[in-house]
Amino acid sequence: MKLTKRSKSIGGIIGIAVGAILAAYGIQGFIVYSGLSGGGVGGIALLLYYSFNLPIGIVTFILNVPLFVLGWKEVDKQFVFKTIWGLAIFSIFLDLFNGVQPFDFNDIFLGALYGGVISGVSSAIVFRFGGSLGGTDIVSKVIQRKYGVPMGTSALAINGVIILISWAVLGPKAALYTLVMLFVYGRVLDLIESGVPAKSITIISDRSEELVARIMVDLGRGATFLHGRGAYSCEPKDIVICVVSLPEIGRLKRAVREIDPQAFIIIQNAGEVFGSGFISNE
Repeated sequence: MKLTKRSKSIGGIIGIAVGAILAAYGIQGFIVYSGLSGGGVGGIALLLYYSFNLPIGIVTFILNVPLFVLGWKEVDKQFVFKTIWGLAIFSIFLDLFNGVQPFDFNDIFLGALYGGVISGVSSAIVFRFGGSLGGTDIVSKVIQRKYGVPMGTSALAINGVIILISWAVLGPKAALYTLVMLFVYGRVLDLIESGVPAKSITIISDRSEELVARIMVDLGRGATFLHGRGAYSCEPKDIVICVVSLPEIGRLKRAVREIDPQAFIIIQNAGEVFGSGFISNE
């Protein structure tokens, strides 16, 4: 049964709030606890907190006001409204979680690692429901729409300037571990945004029909025939195209070897896959 538009809207509001609260907890519990900075507006707010003890949440919200203007002009209005909602929840809980300590760890690397993972997961949750937490998220969203650059990649590039400032304010150790945290954040965000990791498989074989039948039975995957012609033999060939998940690659290769040891196989990364057996595009 499909959800109504009202139910989806309520679910989106709740989902953005959950992601924002999780992000605030990750920042206070791991990043601030480890004395690390961050990227973009959040990084500036953290540096102001370390230097002048200004409340992170309030400063984060104030610094995002100019970016709302950019988002209003370049991104759809619904995205801006959801971003304001997410940022408001995020800012409130940033200050509410001040001093929180999930567990006693004395390792800055763990702070960078877990801080990056939680930040990436929480941002992905917010993005999944059509919002953001402001800062470079808005800028990254604009860049993604205009140029198709993944949000995690563009955010990592934008944050380079903040890392240099962190180096001067917090010292090289904190700045370098902040870079580790941002890298983990970007990788986790890109991984979740891209959906289930998958591979695009191209198979050139004289026994393509047998291969497709085996793929459909053993792996439960569909396939597509492309008509081709051998450059040397000039004989027509059916080229098989299919997409499988990472755990299925071994089974696919075994099936091809058993049916046609002479088959030519090309395995490529599939950045995003939508459709039956993979993530939904709705």
